[in-house]
Amino acid sequence: MTTWICDGCGLEHAASETPPAADGCVFATDEVSVEERGDLGPHGRWTTHDELARQPHTTEHRDHGRGVHSLRREPRFAIGHWSFLVQTPHGNLLWDPPAYIDDDIVGTVDRLGGVAVIATSHPHMFAAQVSWSHAFGKAPVLVNAADREWVPRPDPVLEYWTGRIEPLPGVDLIQLGGHMRGSSVALTADGTLLTGDTITGSLAPGWVTFQRNFPKHIPLSAAVVRRIVDGLEPYEYDRLYTLGGHTIDHDAAQAVRRSAERHIRWVSGEFDHLT
Repeated sequence: MTTWICDGCGLEHAASETPPAADGCVFATDEVSVEERGDLGPHGRWTTHDELARQPHTTEHRDHGRGVHSLRREPRFAIGHWSFLVQTPHGNLLWDPPAYIDDDIVGTVDRLGGVAVIATSHPHMFAAQVSWSHAFGKAPVLVNAADREWVPRPDPVLEYWTGRIEPLPGVDLIQLGGHMRGSSVALTADGTLLTGDTITGSLAPGWVTFQRNFPKHIPLSAAVVRRIVDGLEPYEYDRLYTLGGHTIDHDAAQAVRRSAERHIRWVSGEFDHLT
């Protein structure tokens, strides 16, 4: 039995003797549900972890300090996101796990202290979450209950949550919605906010943005952006890292508030007279 991976979205699917049908990816649904699934664009072919391991590649590793590390495959595969490892005295959080797993990247994670728990910002980042769990003693994989329907590989390691949880002492997972219903962020004990693409970077340094659909650049509404920002108000953070590699290394909370206010004013029509 082989675990199959869609090379369009990077999500591993349930094991089978033969690859799933061409449209068997959990996100390769018809146009009717394109808005619900977030629209990842066209999908490619099926591959495997063994095939990916044989391809020439390296793993980029960034040390952000304060116990936060990020990892990404080069050349990029599928969405090409950055995964984060948060070191704590109680074990490590693997956030938005890589879409591949091989001896090299497992060795890197081992040297950083391994994995105690795995969590994702939203379904597009489920990636190889089950394989990563099995590689580290079947560490629990936390999935927001609002996104349960998009799980491509069921497994007993999956645990469902909603609202807010503390998977490790001092680490919070906070459901904010927006990009998808269960979209969440991780807040570390030192005040680093890992946002997936619930909040994402922009071309302007020190600014962020809020999108529902990334391939088509469709922004979130004023009401949803307000909900996201209000949901973060009880928490303190000074750094922010996105799955795309955007970083804000100081005054991140102020940047989020400032960016949200500008976004809300534009999408509400305040500046229509300038267009």
